[in-house]
Amino acid sequence: MTRRVDIYWWLLPIITGLGAGVAASGINGLVYYAWGTFYGDALKNPILFFVFPFTGLVLSYFLVHLLAWYRTPKSSFHMLLEIFHMTPTGMMPREALVKTASGIATSIFGGSAGPEGPAAVISGGFSTWLNKVMKIKMESSKALMIGVAAGFSASFKTPLTGLLFALELPYRRDLEKEPFIEAAIASSTAYLVSVALGAPSLLPDLQLDIAVVPLMWLPIAMVFGLATGGVVFLFTGAYGVCERLAKHVVTRGGYPLMLLLGGVLLGGIGYVAPQAVGPGYQMVPLLMGGSAVTLGAVLLLRTFSTSVTMTFGGTGGLFLPTLLIGGAWGGVVGTMLVPSMTPVFVLMGMAAFSSGVHKMMLTPIIFIAEVFGPHTIIPIILATVVCFFVSGTYSFYPIQPANKVSQEELALERFYYKVARGKPKELEKLTARDIATRNPISLRAEMSVREAMDAFGKTSFRLMPVVDAGKTVIGYVTLEDLAFLSKTALDNPLSAAELRVPLVFGEGERIMRVIEEMIGREEDHCFVVDGEGRLTGIISTIDVTRLLMRYYTHA
Repeated sequence: MTRRVDIYWWLLPIITGLGAGVAASGINGLVYYAWGTFYGDALKNPILFFVFPFTGLVLSYFLVHLLAWYRTPKSSFHMLLEIFHMTPTGMMPREALVKTASGIATSIFGGSAGPEGPAAVISGGFSTWLNKVMKIKMESSKALMIGVAAGFSASFKTPLTGLLFALELPYRRDLEKEPFIEAAIASSTAYLVSVALGAPSLLPDLQLDIAVVPLMWLPIAMVFGLATGGVVFLFTGAYGVCERLAKHVVTRGGYPLMLLLGGVLLGGIGYVAPQAVGPGYQMVPLLMGGSAVTLGAVLLLRTFSTSVTMTFGGTGGLFLPTLLIGGAWGGVVGTMLVPSMTPVFVLMGMAAFSSGVHKMMLTPIIFIAEVFGPHTIIPIILATVVCFFVSGTYSFYPIQPANKVSQEELALERFYYKVARGKPKELEKLTARDIATRNPISLRAEMSVREAMDAFGKTSFRLMPVVDAGKTVIGYVTLEDLAFLSKTALDNPLSAAELRVPLVFGEGERIMRVIEEMIGREEDHCFVVDGEGRLTGIISTIDVTRLLMRYYTHA
């Protein structure tokens, strides 16, 4: 029986890769030829730019609203992250089919969405289903990412990029290493199938004639990465504005008004700049041959069309749109500064911008190397790394944590994400004083390490705050910290040890901000002080988790 399970375990990525290769190739072909036909018709009769995107948003929204379990359309990668982090049982087959069909409808009718999204969704759903059918008992999250790697690989015909995408997507600054080997097998298999089937490329006819880049370009690449970080903030800001606008429209006029407004906005963009709508095939030649003014206009309009598509009822992949937006940004800079080296700026823009938005450092770099060759890789690495760090810890995906956390911290993040969407008014009124454990046990800075250990021995705590003579918090210490000290340090004052920097809030601080800071800084405790800075309370992860759980279950 064990041998049978072992065989099935390794069959799963192979079968997933085969299925993903076929599915992604079919999706690529359908989107490529269908949108190509609609685009040609709309060029002859521009009024169709209003008809097609509206049709796509309506189909996408109602497919999800009527048939899916989770009835809110959003980008494919938003959905995959929610399933990975918040659905232990994995993706349901019906959910995968509906969200795939929704993403295809968005793309073929002119929404700014990539077919790699539906391909990743259907492949992730297929892998999750296989895991259950074969009774392998693999974690659902692991099976999901095996399928995502295969679907992404087959879409772009980039096996290593597909693997890295699945490993980097779940966290902002960490890797999901568990599915590495199985995802590599699935990704490679899917790539071979897609090549054999001759599926259309997602970046067609992008011919680059680039010589080796001289060393003088290295500081230029770093400055470009710095500037691209600013463009990332503008994009995420525009996306947030569109998201809030869509919610406001729904509140005032319902979903029909939201879909109508979204269709009008996308139609207007397509009417003015046809290359700024649709999956982006028609935008590719512009990256190499457009003027700075044209590229700048398409850059702004593509940013707007992508934001409207994903927040006004559409769904689909976001990696292709970010590649195109980043490429347009690079084209603008290159055309204005060094026209002969515009292709280098285009590639740097693609990699750096995608890195900043998706919080992936390796994936965009390897993507450029796999698709366009490695001869410009050094400036691309520098621009991408700089942009990755400049864009900071802010995530485009709300459910994408910084890294793997403990089970207790994971519970806090999940309940916060669920509750924050509704933001109950009663919860907004609560302050740190309301939930803090009052008068916590503390350690005095002047006591010895030996005395501190004795104090720990009388409690069940693993950390305690350290205060000075005026009861002001100067840090905190954990049992682990004390365990690292040598025996010769037992009689040294506790203040001589390396204390940890505390997260401190005033008693009147809103509890929602306290929770956000605890999650953002990955702290499992924070300390509450009065107006004079004296310690009055302590808040732990379990305290705020239980609070959120109560509001979630009784909302």
